[in-house]
Amino acid sequence: MPSSFLVFRTALRPILPFLRVLVLLPWTLSLSFADSIDMVFIKSGSVLMGDDSILDDEKPAHFASTGEYFIDVYEVHIWHWEKVATWAEANGYDFSTSSKLRKDGPWWYKDRSSLLFPMNMVNWYDAVKWCNARSELEGRIPLYYEDANHTVVYRSGQIDLNSTNVNWSGSGYRLPTEVEWERAARGTASTSTLDYSWGNSFLTGALANYSKSGDPFDDAATPVGYFNGSQKIIAQENSRGGESASPSNMISSFGLYDITGNVSEWCWDWYDADWYSNADSRLMNTRGPDVGTLFGDPLRRIARGGNYTSYSEVDRQLGNSLRIAYREAHLPNLGSRMRGIRCVRGNVDDPLWVTAIKWMHFPNWYYLDWFGHYYQSQVTWVFHGDFGWIYPNGNGSYDNWLYFPQHGWLWTNRYSFPFFYSSADSNWYEYDLLHAELGWFERYSDRARFRWGRAFNR
Repeated sequence: MPSSFLVFRTALRPILPFLRVLVLLPWTLSLSFADSIDMVFIKSGSVLMGDDSILDDEKPAHFASTGEYFIDVYEVHIWHWEKVATWAEANGYDFSTSSKLRKDGPWWYKDRSSLLFPMNMVNWYDAVKWCNARSELEGRIPLYYEDANHTVVYRSGQIDLNSTNVNWSGSGYRLPTEVEWERAARGTASTSTLDYSWGNSFLTGALANYSKSGDPFDDAATPVGYFNGSQKIIAQENSRGGESASPSNMISSFGLYDITGNVSEWCWDWYDADWYSNADSRLMNTRGPDVGTLFGDPLRRIARGGNYTSYSEVDRQLGNSLRIAYREAHLPNLGSRMRGIRCVRGNVDDPLWVTAIKWMHFPNWYYLDWFGHYYQSQVTWVFHGDFGWIYPNGNGSYDNWLYFPQHGWLWTNRYSFPFFYSSADSNWYEYDLLHAELGWFERYSDRARFRWGRAFNR
């Protein structure tokens, strides 16, 4: 695979679903924060979970470990949710009525319609289905299925999934397990039981969004990434107040925002108050108990991180739900304005063109819904119906390099096709699907035409 495009490809991945639109716009277009969905990489390692000093369901403090994974830098915001959900609902997904309600900021805020507020009113089932839709939209394999054989993608209804319903080795997005969330929250201090990602210092309104913290959004969530060291929101006349302390950049040691406060975040695990005393809670990549209860009521799922209604440091006798170790338990069918999501995905790639199917009865011929018909036997080279012989090198349908003997390396994916990026001249090309002759490409910058595919009529 060419190395000259690696940095570009990495930066491009978050916006792959919208590439078809972007390539049609002037290249002077500058992307806003909302056009970028960042993730950080977490190496495999251990974390000291729980706390022996306060609440019973946090005891005993114990070590567990995770494999490597990526996690969203920000809580999923409204803009991202709506982009994915719009596509999902047109492709067989359904979501609850509450998740479709408009999520504005505080009534007094002059920019209250901003789409960068964290998504909320999301129940656990919607969160899981949205992860699947995000995976499919980016050309990744979804992870949640209705059956243990992983044949029916979970897109509809409210199904109480268990670990057997999850393709844990796939490349798609999912909710973090409880241990993954706590490891990400504790960051480089993963072997200590610090109250917060920055330590045990007194909690102030400059550090996080919580109840009566004094920030201008006291009565609601703040926009994602608000605590960036330059937060300067001018409180409206009817605001509950201004900043209580100097602004702080409250990025965690692993590079995460709003891991404390704002909205709490759904996790995968069922809730069981006695889970930490179970030996299985010490396993690597533990996925929690098989079913969850609270005071005899079944079916509770974990949420973490506290929210804008959570108590501050002075309420430690109540367990201070802003602490990293604090475990919320909620019915999975109930959404809340105080609850949202943050996604993870494994550090894995899907097999190249993994969704291709056999084409009729022809040996070694395959069909890919976005790429067309091709022939592939035991050799790496592929014969494509339009392009002729090409050499593929990629990581699944979301990331493909193809070597064309007539030109060199071209890059495409499920959602950029029929647009290709050329590593030879750093230009974009569009394949002409409608031309009477096969093999024609048109350079986007000057509309020059080149025939790099098969020299035959359709």
